[in-house]
Amino acid sequence: MHLEKRLSYLRNNDTQVGFHTGNGTTQKVIDLSKANKNNIIVNCNIRKIRNKDKNETYMRVNPNKNNNGYILTEYTAFKNVMQNVFDDLGVSDFKWKRIDMSFNTMDNTYYANYTKLNRLLIACIANSTNGKNTYDTKNFWNGKTKSLATKNQLREVEFYDKADESNNKSPYYSRLELRSVRMNGDIEHEFLKVWFSRLDDAIEQFEAVQDRFNQSMAEVYLEDLAKKKHDREFMSINSFLMTRRDYIFTTGQMKKLLMLLGLSKEEAKNKAYNFKKYHSIEYFSHEDLEIIVADIKAKIIEYFSK
Repeated sequence: MHLEKRLSYLRNNDTQVGFHTGNGTTQKVIDLSKANKNNIIVNCNIRKIRNKDKNETYMRVNPNKNNNGYILTEYTAFKNVMQNVFDDLGVSDFKWKRIDMSFNTMDNTYYANYTKLNRLLIACIANSTNGKNTYDTKNFWNGKTKSLATKNQLREVEFYDKADESNNKSPYYSRLELRSVRMNGDIEHEFLKVWFSRLDDAIEQFEAVQDRFNQSMAEVYLEDLAKKKHDREFMSINSFLMTRRDYIFTTGQMKKLLMLLGLSKEEAKNKAYNFKKYHSIEYFSHEDLEIIVADIKAKIIEYFSK
């Protein structure tokens, strides 16, 4: 990534960090009519505890309901809102089971500029736990990426076009969410310890992710190459590379991919050089990934300090 663009990412003061939605349970069987009058509570129901002869109350909440579409950017404000809800319902034992931390941008160019970077980050997180539920959703009509996500039983990560998702009703243009699922500990431990460890593990996947993408891309190209000419989708290596630019993150990865496609080392070197010279493609370094992860951590720390 060009230094100027990296610095632009780090200096983006429009990013607002806070908890988006969450859910959890209390052993208290609360008054549902009273709960339904509280607009912070999105959903509330009483259910039987599995394998036990008693009930609990499940609540899903959005602490930002009274904030004109904006995220509460101070942890103390979040805690105050939720404590008011708990006090109103007489709840003293609420346990968070899921909570979503979001990073929201008010720059209308951010989503397009940093989708590829977030693809790399999400791919590294997915690969660190061999996540199988990892996907890229497209707009049906124009084929543009709407969201990138990876999910498993304990965590989810999603980067999406918030303006598109909200039909331009949100003040934000893009959103990155770190979601903790099936939580056992408190919020501070989850995001300052567990997520920091996940992000550290993701950095170690930088090379492995490139190899994984290469193997998958090579399979697609070679399968297509084996078809009769009039049935082929890609009539040249260049035409194939043009459709895969968002999945090639370094010059080294490009060279390795080209050799998997049948080029010699020297041919791959020349092809990689010429492709970058004549076509637009963005590359990242391991340091870029480290710096971006450090920035996410810094924003989390800042949020909890307020």
